[in-house]
This record gives sequence, structure tokens and C-alpha cells, in this order.
Amino acid sequence: MTDIVEIHVTCPSLLDAREIAGKLLDEKLAACCNIPVKEIDSRFWWQGKRQRQDEWRLAVKTRADLFEACAAAIRAAHPYETPAIFGFRVDFVDAATAAWVEEVCRKP
Repeated sequence: MTDIVEIHVTCPSLLDAREIAGKLLDEKLAACCNIPVKEIDSRFWWQGKRQRQDEWRLAVKTRADLFEACAAAIRAAHPYETPAIFGFRVDFVDAATAAWVEEVCRKP
């Protein structure tokens, strides 16, 4: 069975999240991208200062072996200097879902 990861990254706008999702899907780096319909209130440290910004979460479903390629594509398309890109290995996945991700995502 294919190892699946879900990648989370926050984006400064809905448009940015949609554009990155489109790029990942066009390049067949992702089987599916989700963008919840509400922005999130992010609070974080950046360059020594505490910051606050409304952001949009992008969740990407892909194969584990495509994590680095996805992260590189996200960095190339993302407006932030250092986007926070986190990947989570999926411990349990339905066999049909895993087969779909395997079929849809390109081979490295």
C-alpha cells in the first residue's frame, strides 16, 4: 500500500491558496487539495517580533515520496519568504483512497 501524507501550509489569501493548489494539481503532485472556507487568525513570531495575520489553510493529500517535490513547488509559488510547510504521515487510510492517490499522483 502507498504511504500517504497530508501537507498543511498557511497562505496569506484565499487566492494564494487556490493558486498553489492549482499548481500542485496541474503538476500531479497532489491528488486533492482542501481549503476550508474561513480564514484563520494566525499569531506567530517572525524576525524577532510577535505577529498576527489572517491566513488560509491549504491541506494537500499526496504520496509520501512526493513530499519534497510538493514542498519545493509550494515554496516556489508561495509569497512568504519562509512558508510553514508541515507534512503528516497518514497512519490509516482506506485501501480505495490509497489506490486513488497512487493512481493520480505522478511518479517521482
